[in-house]
Amino acid sequence: MPKKVIWGLIACGAFLLLIIGLGLATQLKRDQTSHVITQQNRPLIMIAGSNSTPNNFDDIIKSLNAQHQHPVINVTVTNSQAIKVKQNRVEGTNLNDALIVVFFENSTDTNANIMTQTNGLAKVMRYLQKKFKLKTANALGYSNGGLIWSRYIAGLTSSKPLPIHDLMLVGTPFLGTDEDHPDHELYDPLLKAQAHFKSLHAVVNVAGDTSSGNDNVVPLTSVTAGGKLFMNTAGRYTQMTVNIKDISHGNLLQESYVARLVRQNLVNQ
Repeated sequence: MPKKVIWGLIACGAFLLLIIGLGLATQLKRDQTSHVITQQNRPLIMIAGSNSTPNNFDDIIKSLNAQHQHPVINVTVTNSQAIKVKQNRVEGTNLNDALIVVFFENSTDTNANIMTQTNGLAKVMRYLQKKFKLKTANALGYSNGGLIWSRYIAGLTSSKPLPIHDLMLVGTPFLGTDEDHPDHELYDPLLKAQAHFKSLHAVVNVAGDTSSGNDNVVPLTSVTAGGKLFMNTAGRYTQMTVNIKDISHGNLLQESYVARLVRQNLVNQ
């Protein structure tokens, strides 16, 4: 076989190997990028509000699991402030991938109980820190759960709060539920301690509105009062309203739009 033909075949082979190598490198880069998108940087801890159940966040968990399976840790704080934990593990995941639901057996809607729940949350966070080596987390608070998170981050407990990176509040009544008579008992201490919110990377504050200026329970003015706490204090503050005619305070967590906000702002961050 002539040398020119041999060298030509060698050159063609080398060219084909180069093309295949570039293709594999590109695919590997895409796979790595995809992995980064689906892997959380920190766990997400969720707290519901008054008269809550252990299943309040089931719809959100189902939506998040549709794209990427997450281990779930359910933490119950009993009436006696004891802690019970149940885990649902997923192979190939770690604590950063976890969705942690904190449920209080006593979730009656009183200011005194919200203070008690805040101390209960501090106890939960110390437990998670000791048991799972938790160092930081993202947080979701629904209704009074947003007040509990805000009080915890503001340092209104007997122990130093664990660093929270990103915080989302849904239907949180910062000034209570009576627009004509705002309740400042829980709000004013947050104002005095708002310097603590500088540690937050981002806060998203979501309100529901039936076009009547409320979500049938919480006035918009009560939710948006959160702006005075977090705007120009946290690294970034975003305030938005879910405006649907038949929306109600009780079904805010079932709205698919809210689940998308959770994924975008708390899971992929």
